[in-house]
Amino acid sequence: MTNNSHSNGYTQKEMLNLILDGQDKLNERVDELHEKVNSKISRGEISGWIVAVSALVVLVNTITM
Repeated sequence: MTNNSHSNGYTQKEMLNLILDGQDKLNERVDELHEKVNSKISRGEISGWIVAVSALVVLVNTITM
C-alpha cells in the first residue's frame, strides 16, 4: 500500500480529519450539556433557600409576639 490508504478507502489524512470533526461535535455537545446543568437550581440550593426563609419567618414571628 504505497498510497497510504487502508482497507476502508480513506487515507490517513482523511481519517484524521473525520476523527477531528467528530471530536469537535462531541466537544460542542459536552459544552451544551455543561451549560444546561449549570443553569438548573440544585436541591441543595432549594433546601438552603427554604431553611433561610423559614428562619426569617420564625424570627419575624418571634419579634412581633
